[in-house]
Amino acid sequence: MTPSAPPHLPEHLEDTPRRVLRRVQHDDIGLQIAPMIDVTMLLLFFFMLTGKMSQSLKLLQVDLPTAATALEQKDKSDRDVVNIDENGQLYAGDEALSDREMSDYLKMRLKEHPPLKIYVRADARTPGKRIKQVMAMAADAGAVTVIFAAFTR
Repeated sequence: MTPSAPPHLPEHLEDTPRRVLRRVQHDDIGLQIAPMIDVTMLLLFFFMLTGKMSQSLKLLQVDLPTAATALEQKDKSDRDVVNIDENGQLYAGDEALSDREMSDYLKMRLKEHPPLKIYVRADARTPGKRIKQVMAMAADAGAVTVIFAAFTR
């Protein structure tokens, strides 16, 4: 071994030139707050608008009936709301529709957003015959479930 070579190198590596190792400097990774604010604002707007739209479908004031065995449906968000006033007038949300228009509306909803699930909000004074007609319309349109709004006693 030559005196210039460090004692820990094997003999066959003594004459090889040594590389100088330098430490790589890493930049600090910072937290970008502006994109997170943008995403948060978009989500906030989305939920505000969709919440407004789903509430507007139920704005029609109807005096709901009471039922001893009424159960609250937990999730009504994927259901189409059909309102029936005391005179038997049908409403999709707050828009008045004739029987034919309601039937066409329900069929269109089935094509666009299957499966068709309906949430009927009928006034307590709505004749039972009218509710049967709405149920027949829902069945003809291809509804898989129909639930009715009611208060519990």
